[in-house]
Amino acid sequence: MDIVFAVITILAFLYSEKNWRSIQTTFGLNNNILLWCLVAYLGSGILGYFFNSPMQWNEWTKIASLRWIFGFFACYAAGHIASKKVAVFSWKFVPLILVMLWIIYRQYNITSGEVLTSNIRMKGFYSNPNYFALAMSLVWAMLLAYVIYTRDCLSRSTAVLTLVLATIALVATYTRTSWLGVACTLLVALIYTKNSRAMIVSALVFGLFVCATYLNLFDLKERLLYTLDFSSTSSQGARLHVWDASWHVFLDHPIFGVGFENSAKLYPDYFVKLGLPIQYVAGHAHNQFLEVLAGAGVIGLAGYLGAFGTGIIFFHRHFKAALETHRKQLALASLLSIVALFACSWTETPFIQHEVRNYILILLGFSYGYLNGNPTKRADPANEPV
Repeated sequence: MDIVFAVITILAFLYSEKNWRSIQTTFGLNNNILLWCLVAYLGSGILGYFFNSPMQWNEWTKIASLRWIFGFFACYAAGHIASKKVAVFSWKFVPLILVMLWIIYRQYNITSGEVLTSNIRMKGFYSNPNYFALAMSLVWAMLLAYVIYTRDCLSRSTAVLTLVLATIALVATYTRTSWLGVACTLLVALIYTKNSRAMIVSALVFGLFVCATYLNLFDLKERLLYTLDFSSTSSQGARLHVWDASWHVFLDHPIFGVGFENSAKLYPDYFVKLGLPIQYVAGHAHNQFLEVLAGAGVIGLAGYLGAFGTGIIFFHRHFKAALETHRKQLALASLLSIVALFACSWTETPFIQHEVRNYILILLGFSYGYLNGNPTKRADPANEPV
């Protein structure tokens, strides 16, 4: 993705008028609140390295990895340019359908025709089924927005088909965190939009899942009941232990933390100090908010929440003000993706996984640039959603 973001940045720079004001507008560098929040988040985590690490090669490598933030502004620039060149933007779901069919077919071959089996969890083209599930929960949130606000029959049909395939994939991952993300996304969409299609999708998804769980189809009931196992050898028990350790890392370094993802190096010592079993010591906090607190302190968490809070306010305003269908879709897709991200953040750390973070950068960055690029225009009522 580094190459892709670099190419987009170069093209966007060539598109701008080569003066500072034009560059600011093209790359979205004129939102001071967002910029200060990002400075607080990234700066606090970087200072955490300097105050608590020997600053060897590993620390400098981690600081260099923060270059992903430039990808966000590159995606903003792509959206900004698209808003000037494309009057009505719409996603094309056929490529995504083909990718999803390939992933499901691959799972079919791996599982000898079962597809939905907890013994072999679907992980798509990722190394870990959890990473794939977290990324798919964001895609699922985006798709839901397009199913809700699409009147064109062909577009609605392809969006529904893609949503169905994404749902099958999410179930096949057997990742409860992503299931929680989908449930929260549905509830927020239902309450926020009060849309009849959101009601239909919610009823179908919840109804089918409850029935499948009750009948213990595909081992769903056993997977959910496993959530009640809090023994030290279970994933729930391991999470409780690493949450305890992460919280104490934060208490000892409350302002700037110890540096992004640096708390994992301290876990063994904290496990011993707190009298926690050391048979399994996690490599991250399994909670995004605790991960940020331990890595970047209270200043970093304030910046992290402030950046996404700024996005929520921006997309909410554009969703309420937009009368054009494609603008409503982009704004709602971005809002629901943030909901899914935050819902998954209670038991996982999606933002530190580049496989998940790239989806956030692309969707939110592009949507922000596109919606901010042109003022909202009144659309023909015949083309508006019911």
